[in-house]
Amino acid sequence: MIRLRLGVDDVARTKFAAPGPYCELSVSAQVIQQPTSPFRRLCAASGVRLPASASHLLELVPAHGNVPDFLAPEGANSLEEALDIVMSTPDRLILNDMATLPWPAASSWMLDLADGCVSARKELASSVRDYHDQVLKVLWPAIERVVETDLRFRAWQLATRGVAATVDGLHPGIRWRDGVVEVDGPLDADVDLAGRGLQLMPSLWTRPAFTAHWTQPTLVYPLGRFAWMAPTATKSHRDPLAAVLGTTRARVLRALADEHTTSGLARALGISLASASTHAAVLRDAGLVTSRRQGQSVRHTLTSLGAQWTSNDRPNATKAM
Repeated sequence: MIRLRLGVDDVARTKFAAPGPYCELSVSAQVIQQPTSPFRRLCAASGVRLPASASHLLELVPAHGNVPDFLAPEGANSLEEALDIVMSTPDRLILNDMATLPWPAASSWMLDLADGCVSARKELASSVRDYHDQVLKVLWPAIERVVETDLRFRAWQLATRGVAATVDGLHPGIRWRDGVVEVDGPLDADVDLAGRGLQLMPSLWTRPAFTAHWTQPTLVYPLGRFAWMAPTATKSHRDPLAAVLGTTRARVLRALADEHTTSGLARALGISLASASTHAAVLRDAGLVTSRRQGQSVRHTLTSLGAQWTSNDRPNATKAM
């Protein structure tokens, strides 16, 4: 477990930040190999195919476990800049990163890379370029929409629940404990942020991590499952909300574009009072619905995040229910 110790100045400097495509490239190469990952499903729905030339990158990035740090350069503003950083990484750092990989059997190319062979590095750069151009570059606009949805949800959490509750809500493996952020993982370490602050960054990666090698202390957390519910206009789902939420809950969300009491919602959708109450509670916990008591009734309506998720619906979608 990593324990990040925050003082008052660190809390004041804690902020959320969107990831760039070049620091996400290597982790996307990992999760695209995992059959159940949302990124792989997005890739399939978009008709994107992995180029054969990406094989060296996928060989270096296993489907599970560590991802080599040198493949995630901090602050690169272009692919060329990212490749320059990767190509100029000292041999010892590449060897250290590769030593943590779960190799069942190392290929001759992997051994050449570990030995500092220049041609092996060039082959890696070519593989990274092809993967970026044919996969990540194509899907990145959709990923940016998912990230934007997540960050809006976190902003709502931060404004309504505070720092501690927001950190607790990032992932089950991340916890706030009296000024210490605990991050589950194989490494046991205490890190005093010493006034530098903490950057919180959503990621395609499926587990939390602390990027100790970056100049800005950064806690990476998996993109929230609710963020992936945002419509991304893929061909595979005619109704993204119903595909993820289920038909009834999607109907509830759309119906609450107009304020309803629990009983009014049940009548409008032809469902039981208990069902209406349960669905509203789940959507409220997700930050999509807000509820307030008025006398003996509870009135529900969409939050700004809930309104965003229904904003791409067909004009007559609610009327057709």
